[in-house]
Amino acid sequence: MEELETFSLYHEIAMATLLEEWNQCKEQLASHFNNRDGERAEPLMKRAILLFEQFLFLSNSLDQEEYSINNCKIKPVNVEERLDFIKSKPKLFHSYKQLAELFAEQEKQFAKQTALNKTKSKRPE
Repeated sequence: MEELETFSLYHEIAMATLLEEWNQCKEQLASHFNNRDGERAEPLMKRAILLFEQFLFLSNSLDQEEYSINNCKIKPVNVEERLDFIKSKPKLFHSYKQLAELFAEQEKQFAKQTALNKTKSKRPE
């Protein structure tokens, strides 16, 4: 049981750190796109895409090296197609907005799943 609690704590810290980094990237990206500077936004977008992929796998408790997005149970609708678009055109404002939406949707899905799991674990057998 203690091992599970340690994993859970690590998991929560990793998720919080990742989302904090995303929020910092998001602010900088918003500034670049407000200035219509897709060139300066591109490296940050590439970093943010990697953050989203890490978030997706972490929120599914899967190892990114061993699994694919298809293995993720908790994920936004059409995530593969949307990510392909974002990766192919990272300099576009629309890609930034789409990535921000993917993060928001994944956060909601993860929060919903976490709440359901807590409810299930409290139910008497």
